[in-house]
Amino acid sequence: MFKKPIIIYESRWLRWMPWNSWVYGQVLYPLVLFRQKKPEVSDRLFRHELQHFYQGQRLGFFRYYAKYIWLWLRNGYKDHPMELEAEEYENTPLTPLEYKWKES
Repeated sequence: MFKKPIIIYESRWLRWMPWNSWVYGQVLYPLVLFRQKKPEVSDRLFRHELQHFYQGQRLGFFRYYAKYIWLWLRNGYKDHPMELEAEEYENTPLTPLEYKWKES
């Protein structure tokens, strides 16, 4: 289990994806990918993606993606419980450790 996310700014992966016009961050556990440069990533977006990292940490790689895909097929993106959980945490301030991860 990963204790720390691997943060990648200006991810080329996100530029290649067909949904790249509206996705600014994505977790491919344990990677946390951002389309923007480091200074352009808001604390809110960083926090949202970190919550997905924590979900992957709790569930493990395979269970996280199996559950994410199943819930997406069942509920769609807008009502996806894992997305709603991440949205709930968006305004939670970063901890000193999380802020260090963002800046490193």
